Amino acid sequence: MSLDVLRARVAFRDRAFLDVMDLSLRFIAVHARLYAKVAAMVLAPCAALTIASSWAFGWVGAWVVAFLLSFIAQVPFTVLASRLVFQETVGARAVVRTAAREVPRIVALRIGWAGLVGIAALFLVAPGAYAASLFVFVDEVMILERSRIGPAFGRAQRIASGAMGDAFLALAMMGIVPLLALLLADVGGRAFIGEVLQFQAPAPLWADGGSVLAVLGWFGVVPYVTTARFFTYLNVRTRAEGWDIQTRFAAIASRAEHSEKAEAA
Repeated sequence: MSLDVLRARVAFRDRAFLDVMDLSLRFIAVHARLYAKVAAMVLAPCAALTIASSWAFGWVGAWVVAFLLSFIAQVPFTVLASRLVFQETVGARAVVRTAAREVPRIVALRIGWAGLVGIAALFLVAPGAYAASLFVFVDEVMILERSRIGPAFGRAQRIASGAMGDAFLALAMMGIVPLLALLLADVGGRAFIGEVLQFQAPAPLWADGGSVLAVLGWFGVVPYVTTARFFTYLNVRTRAEGWDIQTRFAAIASRAEHSEKAEAA
């Protein structure tokens, strides 16, 4: 996919990480209908498969399945966010079809990512976190820049190495937000069922090691964390490649052109 910054539908400027997270939330709210359609096609089957795995393998096995499926579930939302930013016409089915074609490459990519991070983590936790931060944007590089698996790691490393603070915060956000979401979904969901609906609430998450409500919370934040990572990637590239300056000069040139046409008329 070509990233034509001059035709982007968001304003490129250097933002603080908290501003990026806020922008991601507002972006999803504006495009809630499309996000909901993609979520119904992608996240519902993932959640159902995870719940079925809990019946077959117990909750330990189910969380392994959920963790692996979450990497695949992120792909459609990376494609969706990028198309909403750089294209005018976006369809949910087209997004899912494109993402499905990318899944084999992403699976191979994530195996390589797990190997690199695992090797680094053998030494200490800090090297593992550092390696994971270096490659946090590898999905965006592969999907948006149409990079092959090997070069994608090098390109992701070059992007992240110039903004390690943002890269580490993006990595931390992707780990902390899903955990908070599954806890809040379990506690809040049981309170709603028991106190508002007046039904018997299900067993809590910590009783069996998992719950349906926790699974819904885990997958429910996939669109947000993926979009936030995507906008962090755009923010890092804006800072490094001067996209904000390009778009400002393009706006000045456009205004000058319109002014000349108006004077000529």
